[in-house]
Amino acid sequence: MAGPDRAELEASLQRIQRLSDEHWWTLHPTCSLMENDAWVGPTGRDFDKEVHADQRALRAMLSRAVEDAKARAAAPAGPP
Repeated sequence: MAGPDRAELEASLQRIQRLSDEHWWTLHPTCSLMENDAWVGPTGRDFDKEVHADQRALRAMLSRAVEDAKARAAAPAGPP
């Protein structure tokens, strides 16, 4: 069975990029609130660390998905 054609790969890349753009800032409002001491004390500090770690993880996954899609779209076409 043949793999996706160039148009399908480009369409997938565009969808992945759009989803990445939509979700890149998802945790930003919460992180900003925590940076402005919206929740203090030990529990607040723990939550601040967690939400910032989650933001870094989300952005790393989104970046990885976009880069993987770009690499697949740029790869030479396989045999028909």
